[in-house]
Amino acid sequence: MSSHALFEQLFGELVALLRTRPQDHAAQDRLLAQCTALVAGRGVSLVSGVEILGQDDPLSLKSRLLARYVDTVAVAARAEAEELLHLARALAHDSAPVGSTQHVRVVVTPSIDRIAATVPEELELVASRTGDERRRCGDRRAVLSGARYRGPERRRAERRAAGERRLLLIKHQASDLLRFQARFVEALRQGAWAPALQALHAFVDTLPSVPVKDRRTYSIGARRMLTPTAIAGFVDIALRDALDAPTAARVLRWIGLDGAEVILKRIMESEATGPRRVLYEILGGMPDAFPLVLPYITRGRWHEVRHAAELLGRMGNRDAIEPLKHRLVDPDERVRAAVVSALAEFPLSDVADGLRIALASPSATTRSAAAEAIARRRASAFAMPLLGMLAQERDPDAWRAEARALGVLQTPDAMTGLVKVALSRRAFLRGGFAVEQRLEAVRAIAQTEGPVTRAALERLAGEGDGAVRGEAARLLADRARAAG
Repeated sequence: MSSHALFEQLFGELVALLRTRPQDHAAQDRLLAQCTALVAGRGVSLVSGVEILGQDDPLSLKSRLLARYVDTVAVAARAEAEELLHLARALAHDSAPVGSTQHVRVVVTPSIDRIAATVPEELELVASRTGDERRRCGDRRAVLSGARYRGPERRRAERRAAGERRLLLIKHQASDLLRFQARFVEALRQGAWAPALQALHAFVDTLPSVPVKDRRTYSIGARRMLTPTAIAGFVDIALRDALDAPTAARVLRWIGLDGAEVILKRIMESEATGPRRVLYEILGGMPDAFPLVLPYITRGRWHEVRHAAELLGRMGNRDAIEPLKHRLVDPDERVRAAVVSALAEFPLSDVADGLRIALASPSATTRSAAAEAIARRRASAFAMPLLGMLAQERDPDAWRAEARALGVLQTPDAMTGLVKVALSRRAFLRGGFAVEQRLEAVRAIAQTEGPVTRAALERLAGEGDGAVRGEAARLLADRARAAG
């Protein structure tokens, strides 16, 4: 590893240590001494680079440089330890000024206000040729064909005089951004969050058309104008207005971690889940927010763990699998049900053992949640375990969930087992199933379409006793009417 890369790694560890464990002075002194020794003979440069959503750890050096709007840092040779410590503390803090010293030069990304001040009202577009200097189409085609071209003249002589089309496009893009920025700033000043959201959405929508070298500068400048109050206003709009929710979702995801923190706080402040489904959708689509959500699984209150499990399942980061499995033995059945549902969102090969633990749980609620998760994933490998559970399950709700899961799986073993259940009348000393369970097995078979389902229903309509035969015939008639 080069000395530059080693300095960047050690200095990043120092910044992260100052942010997470400021009381660990021994480790700070060790890292600071190593960084100082690396720049004793030659200087180094740190560049924040381009921000890529979800790519970096929030505690990495690049993330801290982007968070503090630092573009580059040039550390000269023989920089003092006090100068490096001053820079590291400023980067670790959220609001402390990041300034230059004798041996450390910091270049901060300018805000959009400064950019706007430097953009002229009209770009001066100088033509490289005049209209008289440019050949007309007849002059060119006569050389090639030997005959004069008599078609319509489509090229305009004034094209060069008007300026290159690319320059015009860049001018229009800059004008659009500044217009949206002015609307956004005015709406923020008035506390009108809906107009501010629309203006910022138009700004974000225009950004991909801006040249790459200017795009990041405009983005950082716009983000610096946002306050937690404004972000909270956007979250309120997403919650109360279904039509504006997609717009709010796109803007909040563009904002990044600042928006994720506000969304996560809003989710965690209440035990309710229904009204916050839209926030699950927004935050679940922000992979870079994973480090913010994961700690709630291990040390949150019951409703915080439930919210976190839902979010982690949507994010799909495999680092969450083991912490989720540890919660399968949580005393609160609501937590266990949420964890099982979250595990079902990951690859089945990684969570099959967790689903087996949930199926064998003493809690009927947990067993029901496991059966529903298996049905949602169509995990056909669980068909035989579910069939074995039907004979010993005593809870009506859990039995119904297990039977319906078998109907969704629709494997040959599952369908044969359900048919056998529907035909097994309860008799003294011979086992069997109650009438309601047998009817539930018929309904479980009828959940899906296909020739296997129809064949099973026709068999029950012919071989079943009164109640089973009637239910199978009714379901077949409903299918016939639906098919027209």
